[in-house]
Amino acid sequence: MIKKFYDKYPILYGILYGQGLFIFFVLLEYFLISMEISECGVVTDSFIRIMFGIFALILMKKIHQDKFREQFIVEIPKSTWLFAIPFFIYLGLQFLYLPIAESLSTAYSSVFILSCGQQLATGFFEELASKGLVMSGMLSKWKHTVHGRICMVFISGILFGTLHILNVLFNGDIIACLWQALYASAFGVFLAAIYLHSNSIVLCMTFHAIWDIIIRVPSHFCKNIQEGIILDFIYLAQDILELGVFPLVAILICLKYKRVMKCSIYSRRC
Repeated sequence: MIKKFYDKYPILYGILYGQGLFIFFVLLEYFLISMEISECGVVTDSFIRIMFGIFALILMKKIHQDKFREQFIVEIPKSTWLFAIPFFIYLGLQFLYLPIAESLSTAYSSVFILSCGQQLATGFFEELASKGLVMSGMLSKWKHTVHGRICMVFISGILFGTLHILNVLFNGDIIACLWQALYASAFGVFLAAIYLHSNSIVLCMTFHAIWDIIIRVPSHFCKNIQEGIILDFIYLAQDILELGVFPLVAILICLKYKRVMKCSIYSRRC
């Protein structure tokens, strides 16, 4: 039944199941908190994310069948690392907070370690849902034209980003959630293009987890970050990279992408 639905409506299938998993996950955590069944701490949250990731794997297995393993053993093109340079520059900026902090502290190091585990689970679940499911149908239909590729990476990235608006359920400020959605969309567009270029969902999981871990370094180890020209530079550079360079790199990947001659798991024919 699932395979037939995917074969007939691949794009609709990906969006319904991928976005549906995200929404159900958020509602489940909201339910646990509102009913005071669980405080939904780091360990609980990580476990739920892993379970949802496993369910996404099962759905991927059903639609890709014998070609399912190709997602996890593909060789990453060397040029992928060139396109990923802005990603690594952004991560490097996070360490510029250290010298402008009034002091450094390891008081929250244990919390940071737990958070690292949570972010690994986040990368596992969210990339399986957003790339393995949401993008699967789009890849089968749109990856062979420039227009299709651009639409695909932007639609999948924006769908991923807009889900962050749901954080308002957890007492988040709506304006803050909208800004978070904007930045998450830009990052989602970039990762979607990296996935298109590399065809490696494992790489996207790794990038996602590393991103979520590194951007938490300043908040866990820096006390009283001092305002000044360095902080202004960090903020400006981050905005330029995330809102400007990331989407441009995604478009460049879509323009430069060349169809792989051998069959991919998304091809309907060779």
